[in-house]
Amino acid sequence: MRLLRTLLFAAAFLAATLPAQAQIREGLYTVEGQNPDGTIYEGTFSLQAVPGASWLAVWQVGGARVAGLGLIQAGVLAVSFVIEGRPGIVAYEVQSDGTLRGIWTTGGGLGTETLTPR
Repeated sequence: MRLLRTLLFAAAFLAATLPAQAQIREGLYTVEGQNPDGTIYEGTFSLQAVPGASWLAVWQVGGARVAGLGLIQAGVLAVSFVIEGRPGIVAYEVQSDGTLRGIWTTGGGLGTETLTPR
């Protein structure tokens, strides 16, 4: 019993001393990205919780509007999407300031993207 109390105390102490993890949140973001060919793009992104523990993601970049369906697991937002008939996937990691940094592909190389909360 004493060992159990010591372990519980140690776990509580460790949890209290670790920095708080930023949370992925609903709302609007500013998009800054780089395509696999090195070209740069900018736009907007919205994220909305939907039933079934899913997330609706919508990008507006130039004249293109792309919607995707995502899920969040262990601080990572993964979203599938289709653009110009090609399936794609992106995985974002949440930063301490709430910014999301991601890497994406549609099968033709890797692009990067940063989403900054508005």
